[in-house]
Amino acid sequence: MLKVFLVEDEIVVRESIRQMIPWMKFGFELCGEASDGEMALPLIQRQKPDVVITDIRMPFMDGLELSRMVKKELPETKIVIISGYHDFEYAKTAIAIGVEEYLLKPVSRQEFLGVLKKIRDCYDKERAQRIYYEEVEKEMRQYEQNSRRDFFEKLISGKYSLNEIYDQAAQQQIDIMASAYNIILFQLSGKESQRLWTEYYSQTELEIRERIKSYIEGQEEYLIFRNHVFGYAVVVKGTPENIESLTEECVQYLKGYLQEGKGKVTWFLAVGEPVERLSMLSKSYRSAVQVFTLRYTRPNGCITYQQLEEQRAGDRDVNLKEIDAAVMDTEVVHTFLGNGLLEDTERFVDDYFSMIGNSALRSRMFRQYVVLNIHFCIMSFVAKLGYDNESIQSSQGIEQMGSTLPQARKAVINLLKQGIKLRDESSKSRNRTMMGKALEFIQENYTDPEMSLNRAASVANVSANHFSALFSQEMGQNFIEYLTELRMKKAKELLRCTSKRSGQIALEIGYKDSHYFSFLFKKTQGCTPSDYRNQKGKRNGVRHG
Repeated sequence: MLKVFLVEDEIVVRESIRQMIPWMKFGFELCGEASDGEMALPLIQRQKPDVVITDIRMPFMDGLELSRMVKKELPETKIVIISGYHDFEYAKTAIAIGVEEYLLKPVSRQEFLGVLKKIRDCYDKERAQRIYYEEVEKEMRQYEQNSRRDFFEKLISGKYSLNEIYDQAAQQQIDIMASAYNIILFQLSGKESQRLWTEYYSQTELEIRERIKSYIEGQEEYLIFRNHVFGYAVVVKGTPENIESLTEECVQYLKGYLQEGKGKVTWFLAVGEPVERLSMLSKSYRSAVQVFTLRYTRPNGCITYQQLEEQRAGDRDVNLKEIDAAVMDTEVVHTFLGNGLLEDTERFVDDYFSMIGNSALRSRMFRQYVVLNIHFCIMSFVAKLGYDNESIQSSQGIEQMGSTLPQARKAVINLLKQGIKLRDESSKSRNRTMMGKALEFIQENYTDPEMSLNRAASVANVSANHFSALFSQEMGQNFIEYLTELRMKKAKELLRCTSKRSGQIALEIGYKDSHYFSFLFKKTQGCTPSDYRNQKGKRNGVRHG
């Protein structure tokens, strides 16, 4: 419903206009009126109408001055001037101000309705265009974010030359230059999302994520990247002299934001080893990953690679009174079973035993209790996945499994790996079915302008976040890249085999805006649609009209 404000000094004329139009029937609401511009202006400022209808000659403030001030404060408001004067100068001034329509009295009902319908259609078109361009901007932003994530994967892989890294950094407009680097990995998740069978994101978690991203993006010494579905990585840039202080400063800020969760979220910070060359950044990343494996037993904590090395070198013997009861909580094991990687298992067990304490584990009875506790925990976990007790096999009895500390360690590692393999097997089965449905839907509908990650996720019957991560894992590319690839393949076919214009092709493959289509085509294919067509034409000896 568009709001209309009426300004007319003659009460008879004002009443006539008010009664002339069935406002609600045609999608308008008469939200206010005034007898002159001076009285109207504060009311218009308060009401913020979509349309102002005003006489041109009024006492105190005329219609032209009122229009000028309204356009200055509310540029989107449409103004219709009604005048009994045929003077061209009035119309010329009105056009310069940006008045939508200039009507001469007397105005017929049909003429008035025609103007209002034109204004309503204009608003509808502008609104649709604004919504569309917001979607285009969001899609372009997501495309750039995915490219940024891919850049980080190359950055820490150690497989690419410095020239390739610098070239891609320039393309992404990322300032990667520094003389020393470090990496901080951090994880943030809602309490409810700790288990495999729940994909839940709390509002608190989302708010903290956004605040962290906003802070990091405002600091030139830090670069933030998505690391994987559950975590982020911060690349710290500095000099050999200040890299440690910059890292510590970033850690303190991150801890401050993460601690705002106040029990509603769990988090972990892993700080890598500083390096003095960009080519060694993969070493810093690997050191941070080693620390990151401690997240299962040290939730809501921050550990540096240096602290990890000191811990490994030191003697952590403790007595029974010093055992951390939280570590013995089976929720720690459940969390690892739900989210841990197979290659993390040995490190998890070592850290789990270390947290319990060597002196306590010297007791054979206590070792057997620990193994038995974990065994029952795993049985409970796989039962929820739909497996029976016989799915978990043990080569020896519980007594033998805990007879020595090495045997206990080996037994727990074996049990956990079996649990994780069953989890992955169950997950793959569900994922294959889910991805099959989603891919079929995408293949059939990729030319639909409304095709989106959310629509594909709804077909798969999972959250968009979970689907996005799964899609990237299964397909080796993200959803936007896959969709764009399908559309570009079809575009190249149409450019080769038809004489359709770029605008027609854009519409046919799912893009409402030909400029956006050209932008994506050049970005993904390395040339414009017209250049591609000309190259193919020359190669085949064919000219396309």
